[in-house]
Amino acid sequence: MEATKLRVTVIDMQPITPAVGGGRQRLLGLYHALGPDIECTYVGTYDWPGEPYRDQQVTPGLREIVVPLSPEHHAAAAELSQQLDGRTVIDIAFADQVHLSPDYLRVAREHIATADVVVFSHPWCFAPLAGALHPEQLIVYDSQNVEALLRASLLDDLQAAAPLLGRVAELEYELCQQANLILACSDEDVGLFERMFNADPAKLHIVPNGAFVERFPEVGQVERTALRKKLGLPVGRAIAIFLGSMYGPNTDAARFIALNMAPACPGMLFIIAGGVGDALAGIPLTDNLLITGRVDDERRDDLLLAADLALNPMAAGSGTNIKMFDYMAAGLSVLTTDIGARGICTARSAPQGIFVEPLAAFPTRCLALASATLVDPAYGLAVRALVRKRYSWERISGELGSLLRGASARHRVKTKAKSAARVAMMTTWNVTCGIGEHASYLAEAMEAAGAEVVVLGNDLDGHQSLGFERDLHFAVSRAWRWDNRTWQSGIDQPWFAELLQLSHPSMLIIQHHTAYAPFSDVEAAVGAARVRGITVIVEMHNARDVPAENKERLCALGAHLIAHHPDGVADISPANLPSTRVLPHPVHRSGSHPRRYPPKPEGCIIISGFGFLRPYKGLPILIEALSLLRPKYPGIRYVGLHALYPGDNSEQYLQECLQLAKMRDLLDSIHIETNFLSIEEVQERLSNADIVVMPYKPSSEGASGAANIALAVGRPVIVSPSSIFKSIRSVVLMAARHEPAAYAEALDLILSNPRLSETLTERASEWVEQHSYANAATLMLDPNYFSSQNPFRRGDDDSRLRANA
Repeated sequence: MEATKLRVTVIDMQPITPAVGGGRQRLLGLYHALGPDIECTYVGTYDWPGEPYRDQQVTPGLREIVVPLSPEHHAAAAELSQQLDGRTVIDIAFADQVHLSPDYLRVAREHIATADVVVFSHPWCFAPLAGALHPEQLIVYDSQNVEALLRASLLDDLQAAAPLLGRVAELEYELCQQANLILACSDEDVGLFERMFNADPAKLHIVPNGAFVERFPEVGQVERTALRKKLGLPVGRAIAIFLGSMYGPNTDAARFIALNMAPACPGMLFIIAGGVGDALAGIPLTDNLLITGRVDDERRDDLLLAADLALNPMAAGSGTNIKMFDYMAAGLSVLTTDIGARGICTARSAPQGIFVEPLAAFPTRCLALASATLVDPAYGLAVRALVRKRYSWERISGELGSLLRGASARHRVKTKAKSAARVAMMTTWNVTCGIGEHASYLAEAMEAAGAEVVVLGNDLDGHQSLGFERDLHFAVSRAWRWDNRTWQSGIDQPWFAELLQLSHPSMLIIQHHTAYAPFSDVEAAVGAARVRGITVIVEMHNARDVPAENKERLCALGAHLIAHHPDGVADISPANLPSTRVLPHPVHRSGSHPRRYPPKPEGCIIISGFGFLRPYKGLPILIEALSLLRPKYPGIRYVGLHALYPGDNSEQYLQECLQLAKMRDLLDSIHIETNFLSIEEVQERLSNADIVVMPYKPSSEGASGAANIALAVGRPVIVSPSSIFKSIRSVVLMAARHEPAAYAEALDLILSNPRLSETLTERASEWVEQHSYANAATLMLDPNYFSSQNPFRRGDDDSRLRANA
């Protein structure tokens, strides 16, 4: 039987096509391909007179209906505009004037009536259509900006606009309160919705802006030269481009380019493309400035591909600038302000190819970058790869469809049953951090068990996020700062407490590490939760490094402690033992991991390792061990998945390891992958190994998440005698000593004994089944988990580990 299709109706007061300007581009990008099981109908209008009714299938999954407004409506909007110095206000006055367009309201209500999900893009249409909604529908606010803030920045110079600005804030507040889901463009907008409108953090999901990246081919110098000749542009001159529609912040940026940048850089050609060029009428312009006016999609893309550098000198605005993604998709380096980069990066976290500068520095920086981009194609390759991975409409639309389907199903259940448990989780989130990876799998398992999860994540200043998917599928608020570069960490205590008040969870899980925040901040976070009656679990990932007195203080505040090995709570007093549990680090299995690689040459043996490239991971010792085995196993090779660690001298350490391999005549047998890979990618690659080795130096960490990842692959695993591996000693082969000869002995033992290899694989499979994330989530969500009758107490966990050893 064919599955029932989800019916989504999107409401706004503009057309989608042609997709000119950021707002229409976002609409087309988000809703063009939600999924084969989703039917999406868009109902909009024109904010100018003289257009006909339109009903068209824009894509196989997106139908666009555009209903013209009445002449009376346009007349009322024009009269109001005259009272406000000619400013365009038909959008923000829409809620109070749309009664003059009964045809639009009728069509919108007809399509709302049959929808499972109703999306309001902008807040303008919600109030007049709220009466058409029913409780089982999922109501979504797709925010393109924080409108109250943006409109104030555009109109606060007009005293007569004050009542209208107050109405904007009222409309947006009401929609934030009534919506079941709020889609924000950036972390910054999430925080603004929470602070300005007391929005429930559990509603807020970050759905970034993007670009249709597949429309841009990769262009080399030969193709760029041909494009310039086709467009009549100079071939031997650096070209910088700015795209913009007629919109306040864009006009300011265009004037800045015309009046400040073009005169200061006479050797360059500046192109201003789009409707924003009209704002320069009557301004004396230099001869190195080209104003194209409005251009069609083909010419716009050709201009981008012909340029060397893109400019985004924005001084105001909210949300994210969609032009940034078009720039990157075309393979252009980007010079931007921090406002222009909003929601993408900061000056500290900017990836290769994006340069964040204050406006005053633009002319000088522009000259330097124009020269650099002409000789260094790495910038273009980097930004193109970034936008394809993180900001592709082709990917974002499908992920949004998945979010809407899941949220709609959960909403229907909630309308018929009691509310689900809500869990807030303080953790590193969506950055290159093993604990953040652990938190995402635990959050997935908790949601699968029926709980709502609100992530209280770290500020991303100084970190680049891994992608958009986790921020899209989970409600994420930035509540604290973790910076492993300058080590300025801590919790914004008042804001953390405010987020607890807004999200009202029944449980707070703190993913604890001593490097994340001062203990006083952790203590304050526990106290803020307990005073609100919230159950608190502190999952300690390096429990041995936490002083006993600190653990006792957390217990005294009413927190429950989880360690990954009995040693982590061995120093707890008998009075507080009931508040502790030992829960071995859960295991994530991303699939069956079949070997997808060509058959290995006869005699080829692949030894693999995984984890950040850091000295304590023991790579030099393993290289020495392989050199000892080479005479017996000439086909032995090492494939290491070791991402460079941010803030360390990882590049230098890598060269030292490769130099050692060269000295041992092993350089051709050593391959190190230094890109950060997802767990799914890591496990797929580890599946091709014969043995996985983790020769860590002694560590006080509570457990090794990397070891669990290796176990889940179903390959024999060798570990060092470090205490970090004590909880899995029954399912791995532990080297007798932390020295090359001991690892060589362990490798030889497995390679020469197929039965031992099979036994280790069988034990690993049993461990994985017993210690899944699903089981861990079930235990943590169980209100009796820390009761005296619970069978999984510290002593019982310890005895089970001894019995399995």
